[in-house]
Amino acid sequence: MTGATMEHFIPGKVTGTRTVRVRDREYERLRALGTVRESFSDVIERLLDFYEAYNGGVHSNDPGGFEGADLPENPVYRRVTLEHFTGTLALGEDVSFTIGFDPLANPLGRRGKGLVAFYKDGRRFCLFRVGKEHLWLYFPTDRRDTELEGWELVQNVFLDNYLEDGGMHLIRRQYQTM
Repeated sequence: MTGATMEHFIPGKVTGTRTVRVRDREYERLRALGTVRESFSDVIERLLDFYEAYNGGVHSNDPGGFEGADLPENPVYRRVTLEHFTGTLALGEDVSFTIGFDPLANPLGRRGKGLVAFYKDGRRFCLFRVGKEHLWLYFPTDRRDTELEGWELVQNVFLDNYLEDGGMHLIRRQYQTM
């Protein structure tokens, strides 16, 4: 076990510290998530931000909220991404979404708001991971051997053979079966 002191900083003064014991494996994983300038408190704060945004995010029905996500810079990919988001939201009045941090982005960054999760009546039904050249579509799963816990990768929407429809037929079918 390795001990690490966590500090919460207010500019100019330390407000409190706690000693946390973590196994060596988790210590190395936390170190890998941080940058040279970050303390463990910064890393854990980002992890908590991700957790809160992902699990308890504010649900929205406003398509204007999609601008809060990290969208692709490429104009074609950006258009396709927004079309998929608005198309998914338009499936029904019972659909809402949250925007969260991508836990698979390395290192986990505050600006990495690349997850957009959609819900039907408060139950999750699809998730998009947005990147520069990918828009991965996930559906909920009970399987434990997936890269994103609780989500199974369905497709990369930006692949040439999916670009136009991009899996909206799959999303509509998923919505109807819930």
